[in-house]
Amino acid sequence: MTDDDLVALYKAGKFKEALTAAIGQNGKSKSTPTRLVMDKQAGKLRCYRGNKRVEKDANGEWQLVKLLG
Repeated sequence: MTDDDLVALYKAGKFKEALTAAIGQNGKSKSTPTRLVMDKQAGKLRCYRGNKRVEKDANGEWQLVKLLG
């Protein structure tokens, strides 16, 4: 699913569906996101685990953003 599809789901109020689509196959990871937030400046969805931002690394595993940098 593309980023545009995720944003469309999010804006339509289908938050659980958007989160499930963003997680994909890696739902068992320790850093799997628990919520999505719309970044209004960038117009993109940001994934968070608790209060820490997470993103997928080069291998497709969820990692804390500060560990990727």
